[in-house]
Amino acid sequence: MRHLEKSLLQALNDSKGRILDDDHVITTLETLKHEAAEVNRKVLETETIIAEVEKTSQQYTPFANYCASVYFALEQLNQIHFLYQYSLKFFLEIFASVLNNNPHLTGVTDYAKRLSIITDDMFQVAYNRVARGLLHEDRLTFAILLCRIYLKGMKDEPSYDDEFNQLLFIGKSIGASAQLGTVEPIANLSREQVENLTRLSMLPAFSNFRNLIGDSDKFSKWLTSRDPETNVAVIWEEKQPLSKIAKTLYALLVIHALRPDRLLAAGHMFVKAVLGDNFMSESEKVFDFGKLVETEVSSQTPVLLCSAPGYDASGRVSDLAVELSKGITPIAIGSAEGFSLAENAINAASKSGRWVLLKNVHLAPQWLVQLEKKLHSLNPHPNFRLFLTMEIHPKLPVNLLRAGRIIVYEPPPGIKANLLRTFSTVSAQKMSKVPAERGRLYFLLAWLHAIVQERLTYTPLGWSKRYEFSEADLRVAFDTFDTWIEVAALGRSNLPSDKVPWEALQVLLSQCIYGGRIDNDFDQKLLECFIKKLFVSNSFNLDFALTDSIDEEGRKIIMPEGVRREQYIEWVDSIQYLQSPSWLGLPNNAETVLLTTRGQTMVRKLLKLSDQDDELAYNPKATELTSTDRPQWMSQIRDVAEGWLKLFPLKLLTLKRSTENIKDPLYRFFERELNLASRFLAELRHDLEDLILICKGQKKQTNHHRMLFSHLNKGLVPENWRVYNVPSGTTVSLWINDFAQRIKQFEAVYGSFMADQSRALKKFYVWLGGLFTPEAYITATRQYVAQANAWSLEELVLEVQEAEDFSELKMDECSFGVTGLKIMGAKCSAGTKLVISDDIWSNLKAVQLRWIHVPGGDVKKPDAITLPVYLHSNRSCLLFTLDFKVDSCVSPSVFYEHGVAIFCNTTLE
Repeated sequence: MRHLEKSLLQALNDSKGRILDDDHVITTLETLKHEAAEVNRKVLETETIIAEVEKTSQQYTPFANYCASVYFALEQLNQIHFLYQYSLKFFLEIFASVLNNNPHLTGVTDYAKRLSIITDDMFQVAYNRVARGLLHEDRLTFAILLCRIYLKGMKDEPSYDDEFNQLLFIGKSIGASAQLGTVEPIANLSREQVENLTRLSMLPAFSNFRNLIGDSDKFSKWLTSRDPETNVAVIWEEKQPLSKIAKTLYALLVIHALRPDRLLAAGHMFVKAVLGDNFMSESEKVFDFGKLVETEVSSQTPVLLCSAPGYDASGRVSDLAVELSKGITPIAIGSAEGFSLAENAINAASKSGRWVLLKNVHLAPQWLVQLEKKLHSLNPHPNFRLFLTMEIHPKLPVNLLRAGRIIVYEPPPGIKANLLRTFSTVSAQKMSKVPAERGRLYFLLAWLHAIVQERLTYTPLGWSKRYEFSEADLRVAFDTFDTWIEVAALGRSNLPSDKVPWEALQVLLSQCIYGGRIDNDFDQKLLECFIKKLFVSNSFNLDFALTDSIDEEGRKIIMPEGVRREQYIEWVDSIQYLQSPSWLGLPNNAETVLLTTRGQTMVRKLLKLSDQDDELAYNPKATELTSTDRPQWMSQIRDVAEGWLKLFPLKLLTLKRSTENIKDPLYRFFERELNLASRFLAELRHDLEDLILICKGQKKQTNHHRMLFSHLNKGLVPENWRVYNVPSGTTVSLWINDFAQRIKQFEAVYGSFMADQSRALKKFYVWLGGLFTPEAYITATRQYVAQANAWSLEELVLEVQEAEDFSELKMDECSFGVTGLKIMGAKCSAGTKLVISDDIWSNLKAVQLRWIHVPGGDVKKPDAITLPVYLHSNRSCLLFTLDFKVDSCVSPSVFYEHGVAIFCNTTLE
């Protein structure tokens, strides 16, 4: 238009004489008239196009929000494992693949259908590509996270935020903690299950759950069924018909409350209901490694093959190179020469288009930092590929993980798979060397290695911690056996069992090769049980049993006959029946314990990854807000903090010291405990009151308050609240309930002391798990008895008695009452006699700890077994040991193999 105006002005300026008589001006005006009409038409067309663009943009806004949410979810995955590092480039590759290389869009022209396909495929492709780089136990966590994102964009489904908050034990359910002490029992349900249902009743749909439980026999049968998630008892009200997704989510909540061992199975069903039946099944199949290398990654993206310790994935790269006829240069990292060879190979291959395979790069994390910088400066040939094999190690550079494509390889579980891996690394020639018994000893060693490694799956029941038993231990054991066999055989073709140095082999295995990694006395006893059971002269007998009875029929696994490698592999391949935990010496209910633990771990990880959008998420950089502009998460924390304050007294009174009571070891112990509890209670109340004022807009935030908000919003215990031993995975709701119970105990201690002074402390029945330093209490009781009787501390031995109530026990001056103990895998009968139990947990209701005087020190009874007493069920903190009587016909090894132990506090996990 401006151009037309200038043309008109120029024509008028150039005119001579009368304007109406100037033909040039008239012609210009006619031209301008037509051009102005054309401009107006174009303007109208532009407005139509802009409206169409705006309409299309609005149509694709939900998809854009999905993309943003998925990207930020990928950014946060490193909070649950250091390996999960994903860059914007990685997500953009997913985005480009869905939009530009999507075969599902072929022939589809309808905009709505294309958008639906693009949305579904974006979630599917994102999951498939990310799942390859996740540990198997974290795939369901990520899938449920995607479900939450997907539900937020569905028009015909609510976001179910309250239900997810309930699942994660945040929100209003925490405020109900104060009411849990008065819940009414329900037939056939444990107190924990009733408490979980009480929390669940905070949701309106579950408020009437007691009446809806209905027929107790039918409900009990469902509760004890093998797969209750397939037909969940409906204990919620449907005021209006619920969708399939809503029913599946409610079923998930019920399973979480009543059958936590089936939570993972219920989680899979929820993912199927939201994202489709085949959403997770694609990633469970063996993916096309060749397609990934050739089409999904470029020459500038290294492929990182990460595996568990002892598992080598480099063979997959070599096999693929042969299959695709690609030249490959393999180099083992670990020496100075390897670094120079690797750099030269990368420089040469990046120009020629060959492949380079660097093995075991986790051995040189510092060099990997230099490698990552070098990759940025390369301008590689399009056919060049760089493969790095490594063990999953926390020192791997984050930038390298973000720049590469991560693929995680985990060895298949089970005794059978472990034995096959072992024999795949041992040559037939080596096993067939004389003497002929070498192969039999090799098999025993392979069986021991399988048991040792597979029990790691059941940590902390199988072992108290995840020891790094690896293939390197097995190779050292084979070499050690070769040396001793050669010495004992002296070149003979056969080696009689009485000539085998069994004792030497037992000591080397239990103290050096495998035992060298163990730092827990009871894990050491467990290892020795297996070694002494397998490496004995009877192992050369044809009917030698590798295990005790593995089922109700009393079947045992008999060692196979033969001396050649092929015979043993054939026997392993022939294993058909179910491999249960009893093969590892564990009770058959160990699978239930494992599934329950994994379900709890999944929930905690989801809590760490809980909503991060603008409405719910905490933003540490947010400016101070007015009370009307505060986000929902702030209101939520304010309500929760107010509920928590109601659980605690205004202050905790401490004991008054005198010249007399200071001499009492028990007084000194409780004085320290109450002083610490009083100081920390004041600090806790101060923090909560500050948070409430900030949420109301009456106080400014500091860095300390921002840290508190950040931790509480993720359900984590703030660092300055961890003044005593707390398991790493403890959620803040569990911690608050636990601390409230501790304060109640300390108030009772103060009340008893004021009523009867120091004499009351000796009579007080202590919840050991509710003390800050429970091991110090045991020491104080020992000092009390020694001081009162003028005995030496070294001559006092701890004796234990158990009963239904303290009235059944004779409490003398050397006895002390303890409550709250639980035993796993066994139960007490007739006082202190211990028997194996089918129940996972058994309560030790009233426990008498009595110090007896034994001149000359500890004398262990022949029919007694020593068991550990741990603070928490994660078995990370060993407090002391107790001796229990057992039947003389029962081997102590059965108790150690079953993982029988006593725990002081099981409320924090």
